[in-house]
Amino acid sequence: RSPSTSELSGGRRWCPRAEAMGNPFSRGGFATLKGHTSVSAVCFLPTGELVTAGDTSLRLWHPETGKAEKIWKLSGIVETCCCSQDGRYIACGVADGLVFIYEARSWQQVAHWQAHAECGQGPLLQFLAENTYLLSAARCTCKIWSSRTTKLINTWETVPITSLHVARDCTVLALGSHTGLVTIHSLPDGNVLHRLHAHRTEVWAVVFSPDQSLLATASRDDPDGLKLWSAQTLEHLQTLRGHVGLVLDCSFSSDSMQLITAGYDRTLRLWSRHGRAPDGPDGGVLASAGPAPREGLPPLLAGGVWRCENVLVGHGDIVAACAFAPGVAGPSGGGAVVASGAADGAVRAWRLAEVQRAGASDGDGSFKTSSGA
Repeated sequence: RSPSTSELSGGRRWCPRAEAMGNPFSRGGFATLKGHTSVSAVCFLPTGELVTAGDTSLRLWHPETGKAEKIWKLSGIVETCCCSQDGRYIACGVADGLVFIYEARSWQQVAHWQAHAECGQGPLLQFLAENTYLLSAARCTCKIWSSRTTKLINTWETVPITSLHVARDCTVLALGSHTGLVTIHSLPDGNVLHRLHAHRTEVWAVVFSPDQSLLATASRDDPDGLKLWSAQTLEHLQTLRGHVGLVLDCSFSSDSMQLITAGYDRTLRLWSRHGRAPDGPDGGVLASAGPAPREGLPPLLAGGVWRCENVLVGHGDIVAACAFAPGVAGPSGGGAVVASGAADGAVRAWRLAEVQRAGASDGDGSFKTSSGA
C-alpha cells in the first residue's frame, strides 16, 4: 500500500534493502522489535520506516537499531494506522472514534478530531491524493476529510465495514463487510459501482494490487479464506489455500508479483505470481482504461498462477497485521522486507532472502515440512 524510496529529511532515511538494515537481523532473517503489548496494524513510509499501532501507542522504528525512534502515547487503544503516499504524514485511529495526524519529519501532531461518534472502534483510515484528504470508516459510515483543516468533504452510509482499501489511482474504494460482501465505490462521491459476494463470513482484509490488476480478499472461510479477483471484472481468479482459520491481513509487493498474508494460525505466508508479468501501474480497475487480459487465455492464466513460496513461523500469537516494505522485491523476493505484528505485542521485520524455507510447496499452498524460528 509507494512511489519511490527517497530521502525524507534530515538524514533520517531507511531503505529496507540497504546493507545497514542487517544490524538488527538475526541469522534467521528476522528482527524482533519490542515495546508493544499488542499490535493491530503495521505500515511503511515510502522511505521504508516502519510504523506500528497497538495498545495505547503509535511507534516509528529506527531501521539500523531496531529501537523505537518515536513513541506517541494516546488515551485509548490505537487500532489502525496509515501513511500518506508522499511520506509526509502518519495517521492513526483510536478506539473511541478519534483520528490523529502527525508530521513524519518533525514528529509533531498536526491535527486530531472526533471522526466518528459512539463507534466503539478505531476508524479504518487511508490517505487520498498524496496527503490532501483522509478517508475514514467505522461501523456503517465512510467519510472523506481534509487532512489539513479536518473539514468534512463527503459522507455516506453503507454496509457494516470490517476492512477497506483505496486503489492506487484513488478512483475506487473496496469495502469488506461482516456478511462476506465486498462493495466497490467510486471516489470521491462514494456511489456503489459493484457488489461482490466474496466470502461467507467477515472480510478482514481487502487489498488492490499496486498495478490495479488484482483484488485480494481475506476472511475466516477456512480453507477458502484467501481469494484473488480480477480488479477489472471482479471475476474470481484463484483461491489460495494454506492458512488454518482466519486470514486477517494481506499486502502486495510494490511490483504486484508477491503477496504476504497473516493469520490466526500464527504464521505468515509468502505467495508469488508465476507466468505473467504485471501490466504496469495503469492496468485499470473495473473496466477502466488499460490493457485487457491476453486474448484466448482463461482468466486464471491471464492473471498468472499464484503459489506459496514460504511459510514464516516464529510468532507466538495470532498474527494480526502484515505489510511489504516499499521497493521492488525481484523475481525471487530476495531483496524484500516485510513486517508483521501479533496480538501478544511482538513485531517482526523479515528479510525474505534470509528466512529459512519451510519446505517444498505442494502447489495448493501447503508444505510437506515446516520449521520453527
